[in-house]
Amino acid sequence: MTNHHDAIVTAGVDFASQASNTATCSITWTSAEAVITELTSSCDDNFILELVSRVTKVGIDVPLGWPSPFVEALRMHAHDGSWPANYEHVTNLKDYRLRSTDNWVHETLKLPLPLSVATDRIAIPTMRAAALFARITPRPPLDGSGRVIEVYPAAALARWGFTSKGYKGTANVERRAALIEDVANATSGWLQFTAEQRATCVENDNVLDALIATLVSRAALTGLTESIPLALRDAATREGWIAIPRDGSLSMLAGPSQGS
Repeated sequence: MTNHHDAIVTAGVDFASQASNTATCSITWTSAEAVITELTSSCDDNFILELVSRVTKVGIDVPLGWPSPFVEALRMHAHDGSWPANYEHVTNLKDYRLRSTDNWVHETLKLPLPLSVATDRIAIPTMRAAALFARITPRPPLDGSGRVIEVYPAAALARWGFTSKGYKGTANVERRAALIEDVANATSGWLQFTAEQRATCVENDNVLDALIATLVSRAALTGLTESIPLALRDAATREGWIAIPRDGSLSMLAGPSQGS
């Protein structure tokens, strides 16, 4: 572990509904090197809060909000049983299922479609995350402008040219091992990634996603993620926003920090 005075730390959290499936990673960066200093599994809320408090930037692999039309429809329905009058199921369903950032990632950037936080089980870890970050004062901005950013490891892997599908679960150990080897080779010039750490990522795909989340948090810190389009900035503050690394950014992560 480096003790250089210029060291900063970024982290990543592969966030699940239960602590047993939640993993974290930390990387310490200096002007000369990047060192994976921590890979942890079975992380509870207090561990995550402590991690967030001591790092410069942390990428969380979970939606940080819900689609605004969906939230408004639920508010109306809870109030008096009504539903937006302009709702047409065939044409409007996507806007109620997916956030602005989800549509942008898939339709504009042509990256893997995120799960729907309104209609898929990903909503369960999102509720855990909402309760967790409500304990932080002030609450982290949902658009990623603060210490916490939302990340999507599959999209980051695809953007960086790696396999982004079929590497999770016990049945895909060989594919995961090949992916980790590819990542290690691509970062070999600047990232210290030990054989033991690689084995941990092969054994636990949650840890692997936490590692990718950590690299994305570094991309955000160094100004190497896509900017939020002006027209979507308001939605991002209410729904959350996925930080997507720019093309070719992986090789540039070891450079000096530009963001905060």
